[in-house]
Amino acid sequence: MTMPSKKPQLTIRIEEDEYSYLQEWAKEEFMTPPQLAKILLKKAIASKKKEKGGNERETA
Repeated sequence: MTMPSKKPQLTIRIEEDEYSYLQEWAKEEFMTPPQLAKILLKKAIASKKKEKGGNERETA
């Protein structure tokens, strides 16, 4: 028996045309739209962290 995850959850609402695009993109990647959205969000966060890290080194 698996325990429910205690990770924070995020609900987003997007326009229908954007969701349709995400659906098609996810299908090409053999994923569901939520899986693809999670990957895109993780990449954006990693990119921002890297950008912030670079800026901190320059100003230090």
